[in-house]
Amino acid sequence: MTRYPFRRSALLGAALLLATPAAAHAAPAETTETGVLQRAVADTFTVAPDDVRTTVTTTAGGTVEIPGGLARDIAPGASVAVTRRANGTVSAVNARTSIASNATVSGTHHLVIVPVFWQSGTDQTTVPTADAFATTTANVDKYFDTVSAGAIRFTLDRVTAPRKVAVTGCDTKTLESTARGIAGSVPQDQFHHIVVYYPRESSCGFAGLGYVGAGFIWLNGYSTTQVLGHELGHNLGLWHSDGYHCWSDSARQTQVPLSENCQVEGYADPWDLMGSRATGELTAAHLDQLGVLGGGGTQAATAGKATILAPLSGGSGLRQLTYRSGTRTYFLEYRDGGRLDQSLTAAGTGLAVRFTDTGLTSDFVHDHQLISYHPAMPVLQPGEGWNDPAGTISIRTGAATAAGLPVTVGGISDTRSPSAFDLLSPKASASLTTARTTVTWTPVTDDTAVASVTVLVDGVAVATAPGTATSVDAPIPDGRHTLQAVAADAFGNTSRTGTVTVTVDGNAPIGSPAPVATLRAGASVTATSVPVSVAWGLTDPNGVASQRIAQDSGGYAGLGAAVRRIDATAKPGVKVRWQLAVSDKIGHSGTVVGAPTTTTLNTRGGTFTGSWSTVAGKSLLGGSEQSTTAKGAAASYTFTGRAIGLIGTRGPASGPADVYVDGAKFSTINLNNGVTRSLGIVYTLTWTGAGTHTVKVVNQGTRLNVDGFVTLS
Repeated sequence: MTRYPFRRSALLGAALLLATPAAAHAAPAETTETGVLQRAVADTFTVAPDDVRTTVTTTAGGTVEIPGGLARDIAPGASVAVTRRANGTVSAVNARTSIASNATVSGTHHLVIVPVFWQSGTDQTTVPTADAFATTTANVDKYFDTVSAGAIRFTLDRVTAPRKVAVTGCDTKTLESTARGIAGSVPQDQFHHIVVYYPRESSCGFAGLGYVGAGFIWLNGYSTTQVLGHELGHNLGLWHSDGYHCWSDSARQTQVPLSENCQVEGYADPWDLMGSRATGELTAAHLDQLGVLGGGGTQAATAGKATILAPLSGGSGLRQLTYRSGTRTYFLEYRDGGRLDQSLTAAGTGLAVRFTDTGLTSDFVHDHQLISYHPAMPVLQPGEGWNDPAGTISIRTGAATAAGLPVTVGGISDTRSPSAFDLLSPKASASLTTARTTVTWTPVTDDTAVASVTVLVDGVAVATAPGTATSVDAPIPDGRHTLQAVAADAFGNTSRTGTVTVTVDGNAPIGSPAPVATLRAGASVTATSVPVSVAWGLTDPNGVASQRIAQDSGGYAGLGAAVRRIDATAKPGVKVRWQLAVSDKIGHSGTVVGAPTTTTLNTRGGTFTGSWSTVAGKSLLGGSEQSTTAKGAAASYTFTGRAIGLIGTRGPASGPADVYVDGAKFSTINLNNGVTRSLGIVYTLTWTGAGTHTVKVVNQGTRLNVDGFVTLS
């Protein structure tokens, strides 16, 4: 079993003790205690630096907080001597004995789960049931049973009755001691774990906290397979599997596998349980750490020798190659997307390359970092190769077969780019009339082999062909775009054609926005007709040639090509859609359909407060309307929709009124008019989306006549 040392982190280091003349100051008294060093990792599952808490549990039963830098080279579980000054600060931590190098975690692990809840603010109903904890434990057991080929199992011994506790804030020490007291006698070995669960406490700042190499876990409101399994991984001795992202320059514009501008990203492994809370295959390096990779599961790479890596998901065979260069050790494994990785297809299939580096200073404590070879896909795909720009390692992959992925590490030297080549079609300034087009280029060669030729549209890859090809069918969206082709060999060396600019029009005109109706202020309403305006947008690279509009699929009316708004009417209570039949100047035609909408006419709805009277009139909706001259008299209406209109009478006696929307004053309207006009939409309000609103109109002391409200869904 391969062991990995604890590496330097950016946690606080020990303060230097400055020497002073003995005659001037007496040396401070110091005391030494012995105990066992422990580390706990607080998991936020974000890119923030790791929160690692180092303590020593003394033989007297106390706990001593240790600055991380003092014990960075001491493994969790080791017996140590802690020296403290008279003021209590720790001045030194020295290892007395190390944990056994042949300690095993294979076997059945036993869990005791202790749910607690707070004395105030929560109750027992916030705690998952014993059956829920049993289900989560069973899922964790299934995961480790699968990845370890049955070597590591988990069973739930018991769930204690939920207990009310008096804990203030995130007092993890009290939670631990309380949980241990509730759990009672539990063997103190690597096969027994106590889990304290408590309702979410925001001051904790983590989802889970677990000792590394020791059996205690805090669950801060999370009882999921991912969080419990992750913390149990820490208990088994695992650290995190992080990502390592690099850019070609300090501005971080172009991502590359390795460079001088790199950073560790926490939890960025897309598969490993100790990474991003996914439940894909555990990395081969972690399986090796746990001692369950199996005989013949790992070997050091022989420089220049091709080796077949079996897929990690297969659970047997050679699944890890290691390669050491300076302070860095690389770990290679083949991800084929099988078994537990089936739901993680976005991460890709191919060679995953991780490394550890004893010289790396980072805010993250980790076993290994995953190198990202592509911006959205970390693996080297079959047939790809890579040279570390520092010259420390070179990798070549072959075509994947049922047996696995051929991999050659080291002993390779290829820094020569493929030959120069040119785009043949489309020609510069071409006007393309289809949404896909065949891009062709002159043949390209390489001193080893051209792995691929990729077509870029505006710098983004849209199609890739084998290295021997001279054409590929590529999707190019409508509009003006630049095209370029890039040839790459198996080691990442590339050559590029020049760029050409083309105009593409492979579709009918695009309606954005699609036809949408709004209430038309100032127009008259009848019992069977509501005035609306219908507006839309149309774009096309070669121009709109014609358009016709219809309500639903009824008869189309011709429009000028430049028209983008019309006045129309809608029948109350009837759901309708406006749609366009469009064509562009090179013959593409299609239909643009707006969302369905319904107008609702209400002549007596709403709430009237204050002094109102009913005014009869044959020309009014329903034969009458409500009228007031009382200042402060109001009419309000609650509806669900995206527009509302006030129907009323304007005239010489009418005057101002205030409009309130959802309780807040929105505007003031003036209904005064030289000629009396009824049945008109005197005011409208429109929202970008449908919602429930209350609109109130308040008379300011002259006259306000309300004939009803009309709304639009």
